[in-house]
Amino acid sequence: MTPPTEDLFVWGSCDEGQLTSDNIDTYNVLIPKALSVKNMPEFIQISCGYTHTVFLTVDGEVYSCGCNEFQQLGHRLSGGRLGKVAALEQYRIISVACGAYHNAAVTYSGLLFTWGCNSNGQLGREGDDTAVKLVRALSDHRVVQVSLGVEHTLVLTDTARVFAFGSNLKGQLGLGFSSEQPIPIPQQILCLSGLPIRRIIAGGWHSFVLTVSGSLYAWGSNNYGQLGLSYFGSSPSDHDEFVLKYGSAVSIDNEQSGNRSYSPVDTNRSNVSIPTYVKALRGCEVVYLACGEAHTVALTRDGGVFTFGAGRHGQLGHNESTIGIAVPRKIIEFMGDVVTQIACGRFHTLALIPKSGRLFAFGQGTNGQLGMGDTTNRFLPCPVKGQWVSYHEFSNRQSVVGDDLQFVKPYIIRRIFSGGDHAYLLAKMYQTGEKVEADDLRHWNRLSLQSIVTICPEIVQQLRNAFTALPLPPAVSRSISLSSSRPLTTTSFNPTSNEPMSIVTQVESVFSSLGCLSASCLEEREPNCHFKTGREEHGVDLDLACKLQSNIFHILPQRDLKRLINKLMDNVLTTSHHNYPSIECLRGLMFLAVSDLMNMPRQPITDDTITEINRTDVHSEMSDAVNSYPVLSAGFSTPSLVLNAYSVAINRLDSAPSKILDRWFTKMQPRYLKKLVLNLNNLISYILDMQPASSYSQRKLKEEGIRQALEFMKRLHRVNENHPNPIAYNKFYLPSLKDKINISSAFVNWLQECNSGGIRFFSFFDYPFVFDAASKAEMLNIEARLSMQQAITQAQQSAILQTFISPFIGGPVYGGSTSAPYFTIVVRRSNILQDTLSHLTMANPADFKKLLKVQFENEEAVDEGGVMKEFFLLVMRDLLNPVYGMFRCYPESQMLWFNESTMESENVFLMAGILCGLAIYNSIIVDLSFPQAMFCKLLGETPGLDDLKELDPIVGRSLQQLLDYDGDDLADVFYLNFSVTIDYFGVNKVIPLMEDGESIVVTQENKNLYVEKYVDYVFNKSCETSYRAFEKGFLQVCNGYSLKLFHPFELQALVVGSEVVNWDELRQNTTYQGVYWDRHQVIIWFWEVLLHDFTVEEKKKFLRFLTGCDRVPVVGFSGVKITIQPNNSGDDFLPVAHTCANLLDLPQYSSKEILSKKLSLAIQQTEGFGLV
Repeated sequence: MTPPTEDLFVWGSCDEGQLTSDNIDTYNVLIPKALSVKNMPEFIQISCGYTHTVFLTVDGEVYSCGCNEFQQLGHRLSGGRLGKVAALEQYRIISVACGAYHNAAVTYSGLLFTWGCNSNGQLGREGDDTAVKLVRALSDHRVVQVSLGVEHTLVLTDTARVFAFGSNLKGQLGLGFSSEQPIPIPQQILCLSGLPIRRIIAGGWHSFVLTVSGSLYAWGSNNYGQLGLSYFGSSPSDHDEFVLKYGSAVSIDNEQSGNRSYSPVDTNRSNVSIPTYVKALRGCEVVYLACGEAHTVALTRDGGVFTFGAGRHGQLGHNESTIGIAVPRKIIEFMGDVVTQIACGRFHTLALIPKSGRLFAFGQGTNGQLGMGDTTNRFLPCPVKGQWVSYHEFSNRQSVVGDDLQFVKPYIIRRIFSGGDHAYLLAKMYQTGEKVEADDLRHWNRLSLQSIVTICPEIVQQLRNAFTALPLPPAVSRSISLSSSRPLTTTSFNPTSNEPMSIVTQVESVFSSLGCLSASCLEEREPNCHFKTGREEHGVDLDLACKLQSNIFHILPQRDLKRLINKLMDNVLTTSHHNYPSIECLRGLMFLAVSDLMNMPRQPITDDTITEINRTDVHSEMSDAVNSYPVLSAGFSTPSLVLNAYSVAINRLDSAPSKILDRWFTKMQPRYLKKLVLNLNNLISYILDMQPASSYSQRKLKEEGIRQALEFMKRLHRVNENHPNPIAYNKFYLPSLKDKINISSAFVNWLQECNSGGIRFFSFFDYPFVFDAASKAEMLNIEARLSMQQAITQAQQSAILQTFISPFIGGPVYGGSTSAPYFTIVVRRSNILQDTLSHLTMANPADFKKLLKVQFENEEAVDEGGVMKEFFLLVMRDLLNPVYGMFRCYPESQMLWFNESTMESENVFLMAGILCGLAIYNSIIVDLSFPQAMFCKLLGETPGLDDLKELDPIVGRSLQQLLDYDGDDLADVFYLNFSVTIDYFGVNKVIPLMEDGESIVVTQENKNLYVEKYVDYVFNKSCETSYRAFEKGFLQVCNGYSLKLFHPFELQALVVGSEVVNWDELRQNTTYQGVYWDRHQVIIWFWEVLLHDFTVEEKKKFLRFLTGCDRVPVVGFSGVKITIQPNNSGDDFLPVAHTCANLLDLPQYSSKEILSKKLSLAIQQTEGFGLV
């Protein structure tokens, strides 16, 4: 027996010997009294029932004293004599708990023993047996906490599962119903699955669970408001509190949901039988809870105290006697102080403030349980008498509290305990130079055997030590001190012995529970502390989570790693829900999002390779490659096992949790988002590279795997659009897709399904982000060709109709498309813009769908594509010229936008839109100097501040500076109001951004609204009429499905082309005819001149001379294949370009100098056509 190092003080009712035999002759002890500890062991925990007390020693032994009416002492001693519970001698106990008349003890290995009154099955077994016995129904679980009410028991396991048994008369078991029939067999409260639980707390007939981040869930009796739900009794029909459905969750507590769910109404309307979120304490950061018979006390992270429930005796501390308070109320008297411990008796409350060394009590005092020397109730916190001191204060000066002192030596309170109508405390006598501090119940010891298992640096270090036989570092050893827990070892877990579970088993247990994953690697630092978990913060240290998981997977042997993955699959991923009871549960999914278990190779690694690596210990590059994929290292043949299951779990979520998770992903570091996208990309490529399915079921299985991955990528793509630091859009591309499917035929089939309006089958085209710009350009061309063919067919039908019907009606039939197979425009070079607009105005809109043919008046060229290229080059140059006033040029960016002061009619902008649409429709690159905002709007997206920065960098930067400025003098510094000033034909004109905007000053509070209104004005309000006309014209030509597949920057690249030219690629895509080949002397000279001698501007002129455009298509030079052929001319002739076929006639010059001179002259002639 270890002798005590601390003194034990008692007070309150002792009529049944619950204060030990030292006080058996006294009915009540009115002030704290020191017990004689000469023959006592050292106690570390004391639990109080109504009329008995149970003690836990530092050696893990259990003692008890008090009333033994229901054999709740576990021994036969009476008269208040302290006796050992002999039935537990062979076990090392880590915690004890008392109910009104029954007890429970948890062993070092996680076994649960109960004894005492079993009138309602509260011992976890049937019958009247009151002896100390194992709760066998829970022997397969490792119990870490137990809490007892009057007639019910709550149990928490290491994997965050909550079980309940006993009386359910008030719904205190949380099973979704109340009943007079007791439930003696432990039942798991399924609706709490996934919660990262910190503590379970049982009151008289009510219950709570507290999560690691301060969320509180309550159920049971609520007749005095002791559940803190802001109402008495069961939930009213019109409240919108978060309530869990039995067996499944329906909403996220931090998210509004369209679905409401209500607690079943009990017949006496005073009970809540479903765990219900205590919304009133949201954001209060509750870290500890204590319950009396019908009242509840909550301790917050900053040391504040809230109380609610029954208050007739003053146990709530609000200076009033009240039947009950349903809304948690903070105790004003403790404001400014830091409370670190609370405890409750039946009708009284204790609170410790160690900084001042004072212990406060309030509530019923009829048995002296307040320790104030009388039997009077107290309605405000009052100091408990005694010579209690603060170490910090007393080390400098003595301070004595109380005027009727029984003791002559100062004591520092270490821990307080209370229950029934009596109380205990452990205190250490002050010794000069010895530092003694009270336990702080606000701190969560994640290494304690009374906590759910989690992943943390200390655990990973212990895991490493377990396989390297190295001692634990001193810091880790200290953190697992005997005062709070026992050291974890690597001894195998044996339920029939007294040994702890192994560290390997502990790590596996974490991955078998979403609740444990959600409590792992939490961020402790502000401002991202996990207590702030909400829509904006997930509270997970992703860097730490990634690092520790990587370490674990490299440390564990194959067998253990495989078992870990199987537990994750069986208990977390394949059993995932549509929703969870708390937003905190979603943290487990964030923890897994950065896991190496998601790593996917792009190509299959054969089973033979894995077998060979597992068989040999030889280190090789291949083994390193496989070890990068923990699923393969574990011996699974399918590396996508976890990633695919994770994708399914994410896709399965309901709207509310999905929105929150999406928001969290936008907070994720870009490298993790990029990694996820890469792995999903690899997953799809991996499945596509697999052997063809031999059966329909296998084919559907592969298709479903791809679909789930694409759905997850779709979510991440949406997240990336809103990410402050988005990853490159091309990271979503599947470059191998064009080699796996026939894009042309598959796209045509998809178009037919879209147009039919019938059943839609799985198609990659529903996920356009996986296609690169070249593939999308091909789709656009396919759809355009189909539309052109349809237009030609209709024209032919129209011609036939004209032939047969005209004679009968005496003239042509009007309406619909003209009978010509092409849409032909004839223009004069001198008046190209006016001629073009006239043609477009008179044309039938149906003609725009035909293939465009352009002819320049008095020129002999036949338009096979080259004439049309030059046409668009010239007409767009005139159309976009700021001189015409349709568009305004921004000097710094040299980009164009609609001129808010334009005098042009809507019809002109309509024609401009048609012209731009015709360019895209006919696959012509045009030099549109519009910002990406234009293409955003054409695709139905909303431009933002970044788009304004592109168009008008000066204003964009100014607005960003406004947003970044956090001084209180913003209004004086920037001196802005909600208006904008424009130049209206030389006169400044003030435009309000909102009603009465000129009188609304921009401040810190409304600056975001100002920026939003300013951007909206530039891109929408200032050009609403002009843009709508432009968009209408554009969509008259380009209104197919393929356009919707584009991202704005892809559409911009498709229309404008790229100024970045890879000239080596041009050379690689060039073919030769006649005597020319790539090593012919003339060809060698040609490339030397073009690639090395010409300037960049001369190179662009050559490109325009040969192709009609100086920009490269989005598909690169693979879409601009040029051909060089010789002709029969000699040194006196110039090269000739056939732009319609990208064909260059290059004479066989006699020297490089002559070739350079003739080519330089030729490229100056980039306008005009003639027959050669």
